[in-house]
Amino acid sequence: MTNDNYYGFESSEEVKITQGLPIGTYKVMALKEEADPKGNGLIVEYEVVDGPNKGSRSRVWYNTLHENPQTANIAKASLKRIADATGKPISKSAPIKGRVFSVIVGQQKNNPDYTEIKKYLPADAKDIPF
Repeated sequence: MTNDNYYGFESSEEVKITQGLPIGTYKVMALKEEADPKGNGLIVEYEVVDGPNKGSRSRVWYNTLHENPQTANIAKASLKRIADATGKPISKSAPIKGRVFSVIVGQQKNNPDYTEIKKYLPADAKDIPF
């Protein structure tokens, strides 16, 4: 008898898709940053620089100019945490690009199919529970 199911699943099966990096602690480098096309702030692309997920990339939107003040403040607080983790302020003359630091990734509160950065830490941080 031959196996004619070479796809490895039945389309009737539920398949859970996780968007973003798996839950864990990662050492990352900011590869590039660009203005958000909607004018809400900036987008930073990160790459994992070591471990089993080395080479994985993720993009994070920092909506620092969002019309909702709470949304903008959350983004600004995240950027402040990057500055603290890297020991350098963030500005147009001191961009995020090229910085190396650690992040703790966890499930999004309102959508468990997605992950998000929960904490920003210095590059030498170890696997720290959150």
